[in-house]
Amino acid sequence: MPPFSCREMPEVPACRLASADDVFDPDKLATLIGPVREMSRRPMVTSGYTAAHHERLDVTLSTGESRRLVVKRVRPAADWTASRTGGRLGREATLLGEPALAAVWEEIECPYLAFWSVGGEIGLVMDDLSPFLLPDVRTPLTVQQEEQLLAALAGMHARFWSSPSLDLPWLARAEHYAGLLDAQSATQDDPGDKLPTPFHQRVQLGWATARRHMPTSIAAALARPAAEVARAWEGLPQTLLHGDVKVANFALMPGHKVAAFDWAMLGSGPVTLDVGWYLAVNASRLARPKDELLVRYRVLLTQRLGLPLSDALWDSLVRVAVISGARMLLWSKALALESAGPGAREEWAWWVEHLEAALQ
Repeated sequence: MPPFSCREMPEVPACRLASADDVFDPDKLATLIGPVREMSRRPMVTSGYTAAHHERLDVTLSTGESRRLVVKRVRPAADWTASRTGGRLGREATLLGEPALAAVWEEIECPYLAFWSVGGEIGLVMDDLSPFLLPDVRTPLTVQQEEQLLAALAGMHARFWSSPSLDLPWLARAEHYAGLLDAQSATQDDPGDKLPTPFHQRVQLGWATARRHMPTSIAAALARPAAEVARAWEGLPQTLLHGDVKVANFALMPGHKVAAFDWAMLGSGPVTLDVGWYLAVNASRLARPKDELLVRYRVLLTQRLGLPLSDALWDSLVRVAVISGARMLLWSKALALESAGPGAREEWAWWVEHLEAALQ
């Protein structure tokens, strides 16, 4: 697809660029943010195990106004999350060019200004949201912060509830989430999917540790193939999923708006695939106990849907949250338990107790 201007496709939130050169050319960057007087680039250090490269652009406009932008570049073929979830097209860029999903940005604030996809690389240009990010520390959010974040997620989930847009072939599916870091994939000596060796070894160690601490019935259930697990969820309502709802991927904006980035695992499936990951990956950030959070999320979702969710349906969705969250991150909780980390025993006990109930 040739480059286009935002004026030509107003239904999408960001402009398509020909290549990275357009971002670093002051004249072309001016078409996004206004006439540029000067610009400087510096690399950013980010946490995590993805293959993405980030730069910060400090820009002074001809008016004297300062703008700070972030440029993200990644080759999906070299990224393990893309490999394990079938996302070699680069879902972040694909999302920005997809009119069928433009309603996402009516529920979630869009941080992106432009994107490109060429030569196996995708790139994204976004405003630097550092002033609005939650501190990356292991301390709980306030109830107000958590409420703002959950309400935004509920809005997106409700907006795409049973939507025909979920048929897009490049979206991740339930089996991708269920098999992302599960016990079965961890047993592979050479997954062939670009998972960094130290991380892969840690996941393997974590699952070996988990098996020593959990009942054999739970270990056997968590070792089931991801595709088999996902088939049991096919009859549940489907919606659009962010796919990586850790607190660090959101910014709390003025006016009670929430911006989100890192959409590389964007997909479709039961709503509680997102909720289960939220519970698992943000364990130290939760403002309230997990069971209370599940109850509150049900309220927020039903309010946005404008229809009730039966107890039987919600119980099924909670089982999805527990099973999927455990399949993705119980290995890490086992390592914390083994090292006697703060709160690790209570965290482990919650997951095992709820897994026993979910697998009945």
